[in-house]
Formats: sequence, structure tokens, C-alpha cells
Amino acid sequence: MTLNPRLLFQEVATDQPVLVAVSGGSDSIALLLLAASWAQTRKVELQVVTVDHGLRPEAAAEAAFVAGVSEALNLPHITLAWDGIKPVSGISQAARSARYRLLEEYACDTGAGTILAGHTANDQAETILMRSLRGDASSGGRGLSGMSRMTVLPEGTLLRRPLLGVTRQALRDYLSEMNQSWIEDPSNQDSAYERVRIRRDIGDDEPRIRSLCRFGDLMGRYRKQLAIETAEFLSGNLGIDQGPVYGLSADAMAERPDPLKFLALQVAIAISGGGEYFVSTDIVSRVLELANGERMTAGNAVIERVGNRFRFYRETRNLPALLIAPGEQVLWDGRVAIENNANVSYFCSAPTPAQLKQFEQLLGRKLDVKPRPVLGSTPYLSADGDDMTLPFVHGFRLPEKLKVSLAVRAIEHYCPEHDLALLELVNWLKKKTAGLKSRQA
Repeated sequence: MTLNPRLLFQEVATDQPVLVAVSGGSDSIALLLLAASWAQTRKVELQVVTVDHGLRPEAAAEAAFVAGVSEALNLPHITLAWDGIKPVSGISQAARSARYRLLEEYACDTGAGTILAGHTANDQAETILMRSLRGDASSGGRGLSGMSRMTVLPEGTLLRRPLLGVTRQALRDYLSEMNQSWIEDPSNQDSAYERVRIRRDIGDDEPRIRSLCRFGDLMGRYRKQLAIETAEFLSGNLGIDQGPVYGLSADAMAERPDPLKFLALQVAIAISGGGEYFVSTDIVSRVLELANGERMTAGNAVIERVGNRFRFYRETRNLPALLIAPGEQVLWDGRVAIENNANVSYFCSAPTPAQLKQFEQLLGRKLDVKPRPVLGSTPYLSADGDDMTLPFVHGFRLPEKLKVSLAVRAIEHYCPEHDLALLELVNWLKKKTAGLKSRQA
């Protein structure tokens, strides 16, 4: 791919500020120079952001270097710090999550609609090869698409990777031509990291890099088509009852190809259980083997085979209790987004048997939720003993200034463009579950 800024950034919206995530390495510094050239011709408001994870003493000096390069380009720069206690294990994943969280929070504060990241063709090839060697069991091969050129972050900000088709060597040649230095991250030499070992294996073998990227593009097209077909199937076959309880026809599933039925079940479990990731295809295989009357749990969901239907709902373990202050937005149990616009705090938890009995006494009837254990995992909201409600159960009105909606972390958080059809499915489900809240007994 040519290093033509007009082509590289042609899909980036120009009507809102744009953030450029820059660490100081060659990839991100090249991104910064290219983005600055593009922004100047398009009159785009550009801001440079560096995230200091607080993991290396050199990080402050690296941020200062980026600030200097930004100043030379007449661009504002800010450093965001990842504060707090760091996890003992899984530090790379935790740092990545913290980085995107900090970047999106700042994007929301500044009105930016897009964040630019400097991932390259080398990074893409490394990602695809790592996932291939791991077996990619959780996604049925969908993960072999690698990174997407665009990802929707949790609050709707777009993360774009305009350099995903450009090799690292091409970017370094460009920087040399521009007489621009960069910083070498010492962690890139630490063979304790899997990516470093893979990077050394691939090296600067451009034909191999291009081959892996072409494979990723092919798998990306497959992933996109599978998401479209799965979303169409679920929109026509996924039943939603109060609780909420979800159902799928086993007969309808049997008529579909394995990749579609596997993804459909992964989505159904993610919706009903609120897990952060899809369950593995090995778990889905066990679901498909359930006989009538059998059940299992996976991804915080209970999955039952009832006649010719699969039924899904949240299990009653590990349900949080939260106090939601006025003006606060929370995600309860990974399944329910709650926004409190009232002037009082609301308490959200799973209802106790005593509270359910109280509800039924007030209504003068039994709550018509099947199976009944679902009532033990539906959200219960109250404010100082008043405005008590079960949002997804018929017979209860939601307080006027309280907003409650379905949330699906496994799809809505960091949704790649390949899965946009699944994101549209979630929006459809939100409208369907809104009917559960508004219907009265």
C-alpha cells in the first residue's frame, strides 16, 4: 500500500476531532506524521495522546519525546496515566484494555469520534499466526481474521487502523526519509512474550507477511458473511420471554450449517449469561448434544433442552449488588445497562425470595415467569424502599428517570467491523426487550 495520506485516511470522519494514539515507536510516529499531513489539508482537529501504563521507568521520557514531536507539528499532546494496582497475571491484556478505556474516556471528554492506532501489516501477520498456532478454539476460526481496520469501542468511538496494510519496514524507510527518529521499546526484545517470539520467527519476510495478511482478509470476509447469516437467523428464530428468557428451536438449528449454529449458540449464551467473551466451540458441541430434559451451565448461563427447544437464562450465582448514584451509568452483571437520571440513588441486585413474595402480594397473583428460577437472576431495582421494580417482568413500570436496557458485552465491547451485523442484532434485541419493560399485567 502506498503511503498516500489521502488514501490511508479516506474513511476517517472529519466532522469531529480525531485522536492519534502514539507511543513513540516507529509505527505510531509514522502514523503521527502521516496523520498530521492529512489533517492539515482537510482542516481536521487532531490531538496526540500517549498512554503511560506505569509499568516501565522509561515511559515518562518516551511520553516527553512524543510531546516534542507533536509540538514540532503544532499539535496538542496529552499523556494519560494508568493508575492503580496492576494485576499479577495477564498484564498484557489488562494493559491493552486499560489503554483503550483511557483513550475512549478522553475521546468522549473531547468530543472525538475516532481514535487512530498504528498497527501494521507485521502486527496483523503476527496476530494471525499466533491465533493459528493456538488453535482458535473459542471462535471456530473467526479469530483468524486478525485485527479489523475498524473497531467500535464500548461507548461508540471508532478505533481505526489505517496502516494495517503497510509493513513496518516501509514505515521506517519513510521516517528515515523524513529524518525523524523513534524509540525502540525494550520489551520488544523480551522473548518471554509470545508476540516477540513470533515476530522474530517472521522477521522482515515480506512475502510471508503479505501471505498471512491475505489469509486474514479472506477469513475476515468469511467472518463477516457468517455474522450476517447468523444475525438473520437469530432475528427470525430467537424467542424472548420475560425474565428475560431466550429460546431457540432445535429443529431450526438442525437445518443450518455447523458454523452458523455454533455462532448462534455462542451469541445466545452471551446474551443470556452476560459473559465478556463467547464460550468455546467445545462447549457449544456439548450444548448440541443435550437431550430433552437435560441442562448445563456455560458462560454464566443455564442452557436447557425442553422438547424441541433450547432455553437460555442467567444462572443465579455471582450476581452483584450495586448502588447507582444520581447521574451514574452502570453495567449490571454484564447483561443490563442502567442509567440513573433521578435525584435519588437506586439499589440494584437479584431479588430475594422474601422480596419476590412481597411483589406477588402487591400484585395479588404469582409472577408468570417460566421457569421460576429465572426470577432469582432478574435485576431488582429500588430506591429507599420505594419505586421497586423488576424491569424485565410484566406488571412493573420503570421509574420515569431510570433507563434500563439489554447489554451484550461479548458483542458491544470492542466490536470489529466483521461483526457489525451482530451489533445490529443486539440493537434489535434491545427494542424487543424494551417491550418486556413496558407491558403491564
